[in-house]
Amino acid sequence: MELCKSGHTIRATTANMSGCGVLVDFEEPVQLAVGDQVICEFMVVHDADKPLPYWGVGNVARVENCRVAIELKGGGFCPLKSETESATAAESEAGPR
Repeated sequence: MELCKSGHTIRATTANMSGCGVLVDFEEPVQLAVGDQVICEFMVVHDADKPLPYWGVGNVARVENCRVAIELKGGGFCPLKSETESATAAESEAGPR
């Protein structure tokens, strides 16, 4: 997963995820504090070869060394890049209406 704060992206490993939040592990301590707003991007696997991109906005709820708990406030699934490219191509081929 990737976590973005103030335009800086940090990679982490998802330790646990629930409907209310996510617990992530970083390779080294990070500069996050309780209350910081962050954007999280995940690839949720529903089929082995077809991950769904998911994003969430939330606030840091707890920081313990390299482990951070984030309370998600909102989020959703994103269209896959291939889906947006094929939709754009189909719109271009159709021409003006």
